[in-house]
Amino acid sequence: MKVATSLADADVSHSAVVSIGNFDGLHLGHREILKTVVRRARELGLQAVAMTFEPHPIRFLAPGRAPRLISTLGQKIRLIEDVGIDILFVARFDDAFSRLSPEEFIQQYLIDGMKARSICLGANFNFGYRQRGTIQTLREFSSKLEIIEVPPVRVRGTIVSSSRIRELSGTGKVSRACRLLGRWIELEGKLVSGAGRGRAMKVPTLNLATANELIPKNGVYVSRISLDGGPFLNAVTNIGVRPTFNESDLTIETFVLDDTVPPDAAAARLELLYRLRDERKFESPGELLAQIARDVGRANRFFRGLPS
Repeated sequence: MKVATSLADADVSHSAVVSIGNFDGLHLGHREILKTVVRRARELGLQAVAMTFEPHPIRFLAPGRAPRLISTLGQKIRLIEDVGIDILFVARFDDAFSRLSPEEFIQQYLIDGMKARSICLGANFNFGYRQRGTIQTLREFSSKLEIIEVPPVRVRGTIVSSSRIRELSGTGKVSRACRLLGRWIELEGKLVSGAGRGRAMKVPTLNLATANELIPKNGVYVSRISLDGGPFLNAVTNIGVRPTFNESDLTIETFVLDDTVPPDAAAARLELLYRLRDERKFESPGELLAQIARDVGRANRFFRGLPS
């Protein structure tokens, strides 16, 4: 997949099937839209193109109301590539861009810039100055553009949306959030040195410093971790402030189960699968160690229950 940051870089050489969106988290709804783009592009023998924005429009227009993003730009790029998109255009959302009327946006970016013959969108997508553009605005250009409206995806009666995923993750309901994502919640970043208490207690942990904004609610999670691009290892992760040791800085500490950890690992991808319990203060390190053993036992039972 080619990633471009300007229309000149995108250099769409011939007609394309296009979708536009923030695509934060690339959940099941987003994936259905982009799969429709790829499918229609293959039918017509055209390029499959997605357009997204950096920064998130709300972060530029109203920073105080900006959501905590589910995925980093790097994660979003990787997830979009996995769907089969040919060209991803990451448009810089700035003052000039925000002032484009819906009609100017359609002509300048869709028709002239990306040579769109067909556009796939969810029904609630808005664009252009003050979000005045809607799918009905696009229909006014139907002589030049095929409009494909993709209905919302529902999981167990819930409409899949980034805002709903943020809400579930923020309350620790990661299993339900994962169902809407169609994958595990993922954090990624560098491994950093910790206080060394876990190693002293015979439960050495990997400490993750992540650029992800959306961190699930403090607590203990069944997890999997990939080190420096290697295979995922079963693990247990604590997100919190280590109240037993009277600390206050948020840490993400992962204990790997039944596997040898490379001593020089520098980066990690961490998947959160299931929430075991709240973080809590223990009366002594020994009491904490006993609870960790119980957490490990529950995690092992969870992994045994996963389909192979």
